[in-house]
Amino acid sequence: MASLLHDNLLHSAQRWPDHIAFRCGKDSLTYAQLDDASSRLANLLHQRGVRKGDNVAVRFPPCVQSPIAVYAAMKAGAAMVPIDPHTPTSRVCDILSAGNIRHMISSPLAEAMIDQIDRSGTPLAHVIGTQHETPDSLTFTPWSEIDRIAPLQLANTGSVSNHDDHPAYVIFTSGSTGTPKGIVHSHRSANSYVRLSIQTYGVGHHDRIANLSPLHFDMSTFGYYSSVAAGSTTVLVPPTYSMLPASLSLLIESERITIWYSVPFALIQLLERGALEKRDVTSLRWVMYGGEPLPPHHVTELQKHMPQTWISNVYGPAEVNQCTYYHLPPNTRQNVSVSPVGSIPIGRAWDETEIRIVDDQDRAVIGNDSGELLVHSPTMMTRYWHSSEDDLDVFYFDPESGNRFYRSGDLVRRRDDGELEFIGRMDRQVKLRGYRVELDEVEQVLAMHADVTEAAAFCADHHETKLLVAAVMTRQNTDHFVVDLRSHLSRKLPSYAIPGNIFVCQDFPRTTSGKIDRIELARRYATPAADPKTS
Repeated sequence: MASLLHDNLLHSAQRWPDHIAFRCGKDSLTYAQLDDASSRLANLLHQRGVRKGDNVAVRFPPCVQSPIAVYAAMKAGAAMVPIDPHTPTSRVCDILSAGNIRHMISSPLAEAMIDQIDRSGTPLAHVIGTQHETPDSLTFTPWSEIDRIAPLQLANTGSVSNHDDHPAYVIFTSGSTGTPKGIVHSHRSANSYVRLSIQTYGVGHHDRIANLSPLHFDMSTFGYYSSVAAGSTTVLVPPTYSMLPASLSLLIESERITIWYSVPFALIQLLERGALEKRDVTSLRWVMYGGEPLPPHHVTELQKHMPQTWISNVYGPAEVNQCTYYHLPPNTRQNVSVSPVGSIPIGRAWDETEIRIVDDQDRAVIGNDSGELLVHSPTMMTRYWHSSEDDLDVFYFDPESGNRFYRSGDLVRRRDDGELEFIGRMDRQVKLRGYRVELDEVEQVLAMHADVTEAAAFCADHHETKLLVAAVMTRQNTDHFVVDLRSHLSRKLPSYAIPGNIFVCQDFPRTTSGKIDRIELARRYATPAADPKTS
């Protein structure tokens, strides 16, 4: 394995120059083309003043220009900072300022967006990929200019050389204060993930990987980095495909996808409206999912449609990428092993990773007791961008070994068979009438009902107190559905953990990564009278 993340591209380009590295729709890039184009763009960045240690923003929807920009930023000695192309301009400005970003590679920008960036006083000075006449404070370089630039010769340019502990990419997430918080992954931590993911899933040159995650979501690292190191082909899937699920199953068939990796929402869409029974999906070796739990009955449906496929529940915060997995082998429909509250385990730690479960005093829990999951792994981030003293609270330093552990903020318990079971977020614990309620556990029980496709639980203000509220999507919205659902809940949960209101929804608001937007859900149903379809 190379020491720098972008060296993997060079090695694959030398070994498989004519093999397709990335596809998106009708467009494709071979490894040789990707290596050449990214080196040309790296030279252009260098000419525009990018130096070792800088941050370069990359703002693209799924397209073949995106990996060119990703690898160009790293070849220029910078850290790549992905920006959601659909995020509000105000947040773009916040990220540009927080990351001290002077250069951005982007798809075309709206004039209003450029004006707002200019007025906001961000450090941005150069935009590559689009052309505008104004404002004077910004220089614009069209994408076509890249073809006229010679490739950057990395071996002869000491100013852009990097060490494996230098930042490779920075993912900005929403911080608790509202200011974006940058998760810094070094070339070493990124390549550790690449090595372990290739090893765990047996990724090879002949694999074709469906990448459904946007670049700014950490699950995209598999399709952008692991795939390139293995010499595989990554098929970038635009988000519009999830709106037409039959196109997802057609893509699996026509592209002969061997590895699928997505959040559960895309799989649920595929199962509900993807016409899987009409497709040949026998090419699939792995279906990987993460980010949220997938209800067991959906897993069983997947196994029915894909008996030849391994299914893997992938777990890991963005700060450590992946750290555990739970595999379901092919042809084992009868062996879906769920917890008492109906969740698929998150499994065991993968190689080179140590996990601990501790109580609120950092003492190891006993037996099957629940506690916070701590992770020590070579895939762990180095720090937060411009870390403060408060950020040190996310780490636990073991006094005996000297190892640094990441505090996940996730509650887990270890089952009798050794598998880890996810209970919920520590910050999703609420007190109702003096009782502690795990919102994630309520969601898992809701999702166990055979007619519930997805579920969310949250608290709403109600007469100067808090009311537990559930929102569900269902296949059978009959008059008796909510009554039946309440009966189901009463068999699984104590009375204080049963939602006071249950809303039946046609769909859920989503984040750009496809997760349920619980903040927006809570806003919509903030009062008991928010929707007449309630019980």
